[in-house]
Amino acid sequence: MNVLLLIISILLYASFGWQSLFYVFFSIITTFVAAKHLKGNNKKLVLIATIIINLAILIFMKVVPFTKLSILAPLGISYYTLQIISYLVDVYKNKYEPEEKLFNFTLYIMYIPHLFIGPISRYDDMKKTLLEKRKITANNIFDGLLRVGWGLIKKFVIAGRAAIIISSISGNEEYGGAYALLAMIIYSINIYADFSGGIDIVIGISKMLGIDLKENFNSPYYSESFKEFWRKWHISLSSWLKDYVYIPLGGNRCSTFRKNINLLITFLVSGLWHGVNYIIWGILNGIFVMFGDKFKTKSKILNRLVTFILISFLWSFFIWPDQTTSLKMMASVFTNFNYSEVATQILNLGLTIADWIIFAIFTLILFIFDGNKEKILPKLQNSKMETKTILIGTMCLIVLVLGIYGIGFNVSNFIYSKF
Repeated sequence: MNVLLLIISILLYASFGWQSLFYVFFSIITTFVAAKHLKGNNKKLVLIATIIINLAILIFMKVVPFTKLSILAPLGISYYTLQIISYLVDVYKNKYEPEEKLFNFTLYIMYIPHLFIGPISRYDDMKKTLLEKRKITANNIFDGLLRVGWGLIKKFVIAGRAAIIISSISGNEEYGGAYALLAMIIYSINIYADFSGGIDIVIGISKMLGIDLKENFNSPYYSESFKEFWRKWHISLSSWLKDYVYIPLGGNRCSTFRKNINLLITFLVSGLWHGVNYIIWGILNGIFVMFGDKFKTKSKILNRLVTFILISFLWSFFIWPDQTTSLKMMASVFTNFNYSEVATQILNLGLTIADWIIFAIFTLILFIFDGNKEKILPKLQNSKMETKTILIGTMCLIVLVLGIYGIGFNVSNFIYSKF
């Protein structure tokens, strides 16, 4: 099965630009060979040189959009580069032995469901579930289909509508003030439904294949602080940054001042990982993580509301094309009081009244599910096959009837596949 899985992964990856295969195969081969030489006197040199070479390619691809060069950035390069770095560092630290078979290592990097949008998997975790023998059961297939169905609803029913609103507002520079605030709040829903929906699809497909991937979200918008948010949002990236950036810098095993510097550097790296346009976003997140707990109140609802609003403001850097415009739009919320205008023009932002109602209903369902999933999921997993079949059929019907599809839709339409 793994041979077929690798062939399919390579063919699908090549379908988004066969030139990208050169980059990913270069990274795979250099890392595979280097890991076997992480012994002896020169192991540190081999480690640093291999990481620098692969990081240089990633950084170059992040800078290309700001040049006149027309080079297609390999899809998923941000994700597989982090997997490569974690693998090299772990082998260097003797956490496990280097993989002996090039086939196995290639499959680990190129496993297509998670190559585009994550989660960012560690080699030792993937070896247990991907490379060793596994069983495909009826329960796994039904549970996987349920997860895929929920992910499709998030993507096509919720994020599809939210994206239309964002496009309408961000495409008009006169839409500041209340329009900008609305865009920030809607984008919070958009990016979560889009990204977590994509992860649901990845985890669901993997589940059907008998492969268990780690969760990447844990109800992040129920967080009471930025620190809590970053423990629950894009968990695989947050844990990677903690293990391979924050802790090596000294973590919290030092003075308060040095700990805060380590935090800022870590979030600066997070911003750079997303792209050059997200440096200020990364730094601001770091500052809120540093000092956010000092302003918490005794009210959970108030803490969650304030955290959600602040996070929504920072998503501005994802909405508008550059950091200057993003900061300008954030400031306009407090200077351009056109709130009554938005109320009268709400139906001129790309959605009909029916679409707004559908968007509101399914967004509410999303938040209710997130707040109660510890009770809901066990019941779903233990329900009868007939019940699961009805739920899967209902989800398919919802996606087909209520889904919003872009022209020429492809996997790159997922927000986080571009990073």
